[in-house]
Amino acid sequence: MTLPTLKVEIDFANGPSFSYPLLLDSFSYGFLDVNTLGDAPADVVDISSMVMRVSTRRGRNRILANFEAGTATVVLNDPNSDFSPFNSSSPYYTKLLPLRKIRIYAITPFNGEDVQVNIFAGYITSYDTGFYQGVDSTATVTLQCVDGFRLLNNVSTDAAPIPGAVAGQLSGARIDTLLDYSDFPGSMRQISVGDSTMQADPGGDRSLLAAIQTVEQSEFGAFYMARSGKAVFLDRTTVSEFADVTPRYYSDIGAPGSFPYVNLDFAYDDQLILNDVTVTRLGGTPQQVQDQFSIDTYFIKSGQRNDILVQTDQEANDQARTLLAARKDANLRIDSMDLTITGDNDEERVLVNLTSDIYSLVLITKTMPGGSFVTRELFIQGVQHDVTPNSWKIKVLTAEPIIQAFILDSPTQGILNNNTLSY
Repeated sequence: MTLPTLKVEIDFANGPSFSYPLLLDSFSYGFLDVNTLGDAPADVVDISSMVMRVSTRRGRNRILANFEAGTATVVLNDPNSDFSPFNSSSPYYTKLLPLRKIRIYAITPFNGEDVQVNIFAGYITSYDTGFYQGVDSTATVTLQCVDGFRLLNNVSTDAAPIPGAVAGQLSGARIDTLLDYSDFPGSMRQISVGDSTMQADPGGDRSLLAAIQTVEQSEFGAFYMARSGKAVFLDRTTVSEFADVTPRYYSDIGAPGSFPYVNLDFAYDDQLILNDVTVTRLGGTPQQVQDQFSIDTYFIKSGQRNDILVQTDQEANDQARTLLAARKDANLRIDSMDLTITGDNDEERVLVNLTSDIYSLVLITKTMPGGSFVTRELFIQGVQHDVTPNSWKIKVLTAEPIIQAFILDSPTQGILNNNTLSY
């Protein structure tokens, strides 16, 4: 087979939604459950034939850090300066505005059908033109893009609390309330219910993204932008249940049912060690927990979470103890795994690599010198794609699950004295 087909589309229509709008009485845009209510049809242009190179970055490097804004760089062959905003003869003149929507995806065959896999959906922040110079064979334009985090970070909250963000609201409802404040489309959300109830929104001068990330930390969940452009919020129950699925198995020994990788990045250091953890809820008493054996071994390594919005000190204490249990010891880590798609890869391997995404569970085995093995079960926390006409490289950033819940009837997460009840 050949490399997957890379597709890049720009939607010049206004609004943040990536779906085609539903226009009543329209033959093309009037399908219920396919289109969404809107006041104008999409204005989509396929620029795939102009693409010279694409790089995308999504996710985070460390499981205790906030997710970062996803970014993409798209380099186009543009000999006629069609993507120069000042070229009045361009077919896109007056349309080349900041924050136009861009979608990057792959089409790959599997079992006789073409499968479409989203890679990135976001917004163009700049059009950087590179003109002919010397012996350069082409003029280029570079599209710098960012995902929906940019939109949320651009919204500032008032000193007053967010309307509707009342005490006793589950974290999922709080996220929805905050997204409503920015008019973020309901069709572009995937929000878990939540396990923790929140205090009333404290108000204050901050970005809406910062307010959402405070709820994310309070819940001990995850908030990020999906590769489809949707805002995703996962509560801690959902995150813990992801550890109970069948992992994708990667190996360097060709084990049955496994997929090969190109390289692993190992680390064994003190970066993630925490043996003195303090978590404080807004208006609460600091909840400090320590592990003396770890302190004696590695000296004091402190970490703090302040002003989370849980309603009781006990819940802040539970979070502190969870962090301590997960981070008190030094462990051999696999921080990242490199994958490559080539023309001689089988269809299943290509599809598995393309669909590797945040919170995909992977089981990685590495053969060590002397015949020993290192095996780690990990969550993917970040995904990077680097694509040219002749190559498709993928790097996945990985981390061990921090919440190991006790799940009844689970063969892997329901083992007494091994798994623990999630707080």
